[in-house]
Amino acid sequence: MRAFYVVSATLLAFALMSSAGAQRPTPIPTLAVPTLVPRQADVDPPASQAAASSVADIIESGAFRVGVLYNKPPYSEFTLQGDLRGFDIDLIRLIVELWGSDVEFIQVTRDNALDRLNRGHVHAIATAFVRYRELDTHLGFSQTYLVGGQAMMVRADSPYQALSELGGHGIGYVIGTRTEKALSLWSARLGSSLNLQFFLTLDRAFAALTDGRIEGLVAEEQALLRAAADYADRVRILDEAVLREPRAIAVRPRDIALRHLLSHSIHSLAKDGSLLHLYREYFPENENAEEAVKLWDGIGETVSPAQYAGALASPTRDALSQMRQSGLLRAGLAGDGAQAASAGKAQLASLGEALLHEFGRRWGVAVEIVTGSPEEASSMLTQGEVDIVAGMKPDWRLAASMDFSAPYLLHGDRLMAPAHSRIQGFNDLRGRIIGVILGDEGARDRAQAWADSINASVRFFQTREDNAALHLLEFNNANAIYADSLLLVSHLQASPNALRLTDRWYSQSYYAFGLPYNDRDFRLLVDYTIQELVRDGTLHRLSGALILSDELPDFEITPGAANFASISLSGF
Repeated sequence: MRAFYVVSATLLAFALMSSAGAQRPTPIPTLAVPTLVPRQADVDPPASQAAASSVADIIESGAFRVGVLYNKPPYSEFTLQGDLRGFDIDLIRLIVELWGSDVEFIQVTRDNALDRLNRGHVHAIATAFVRYRELDTHLGFSQTYLVGGQAMMVRADSPYQALSELGGHGIGYVIGTRTEKALSLWSARLGSSLNLQFFLTLDRAFAALTDGRIEGLVAEEQALLRAAADYADRVRILDEAVLREPRAIAVRPRDIALRHLLSHSIHSLAKDGSLLHLYREYFPENENAEEAVKLWDGIGETVSPAQYAGALASPTRDALSQMRQSGLLRAGLAGDGAQAASAGKAQLASLGEALLHEFGRRWGVAVEIVTGSPEEASSMLTQGEVDIVAGMKPDWRLAASMDFSAPYLLHGDRLMAPAHSRIQGFNDLRGRIIGVILGDEGARDRAQAWADSINASVRFFQTREDNAALHLLEFNNANAIYADSLLLVSHLQASPNALRLTDRWYSQSYYAFGLPYNDRDFRLLVDYTIQELVRDGTLHRLSGALILSDELPDFEITPGAANFASISLSGF
């Protein structure tokens, strides 16, 4: 459905007068389109409102007020039948169903959404903003629930298969849209200017592509698919995105309670399969949509606003300002005391230490590291004795006292088998023996649950970590080992030709940095730095064998410049 925006009252009146008596009036093109960065609110919110989380108002009123666009399919649209529908609409309805609350959808535009949020007219915004780094100045964002992107469409018979082949050719885009920013960032990555041609509407740009006036067309992928719905055999979309765009629910910048409540709810919906159902309904072509959500531990069975009620606390200290003044990053390193006995745990600790020193190098500060148990490290963080803790598992049970960075390492349950065996999963272990490692709490129960899920009868054998490979390769006491991947890395390193992992992850968990509660600027600094480590390959290099594959997991990168608070994060 094509949407037309009114440019001004004068222009509208002129158009109406000039069309009077005409049988076929000419539509007014969109001359002034919404910009990426929302304008600042005309006035600041009341001090009492700025100091309190919207969660308190949600509890008191029993309703979650959400601002949405009425013309953004497939995320949100007001239909001719008078209904609101779309992916984001259904997601919000599932969230409030978890809470036992009501929802009130309020129409906003890209131009007034921030103002309505800051004035308290709405508690959150969905669909109006896609997260870019420059928006983090004005907004806070929940857990990303979907990663879309700006895509490149070419003609079906085009010889071009990769973005790199199109850099010097004519590329079309619609003026005034997010695509302008995406193209700017792509040009910066290439280190050269692009041959660009703008159009007022996507229909005109699509026509230029199909008749050969341009070689490529860049727009949001969903918009391209709609534009080409009747011409699918004449065009195709390149596999590589011009820019990946994370979608999340926007809240006020320091409303950590509502941000955590929404993120916790998204995790709960991902865990119980509800989010996967929405993906399949709205984006069946996106086979990896669920990878956007990196689940924390401690999700629990219920999520409600009451869990995040209470005062909206400020951080005990401004870590970024203190670090700049002192020239020192005070860091904790969490360990469970098993490093000496576990090669994988030792490598995990080494990775955390290496990342902290890399942070210090990029930020231009010295690093002081104190090691302790996860409980001790958490206590040091909440007491303000350290600014950051490496080696923490993001956990919703700790969300009331601390925050967490983006993850930097994936680990979880895997099956390790002899390289020559035909074992691919539990279906191949019927009537056979599964080894579990002493100290891997609950591994036997988790493996039994997977076997029970396919009605497979299995037996178990226990081994110490250092003897696991011997029991597989020499003693034949087990046909496969089921364990946390960190307990298997040393054996895979020592016998790369004799041992292998099966393809499936039977569970996934993450390591991240523990951060001070509601210290927004420091969290953004850490997250952006992790993303730059992913982008330039440093995280892959430092992670080594711990990643157990050729590539890092699909960690999210928020689009934007590689600097924050006047600090260059590129490391070069």
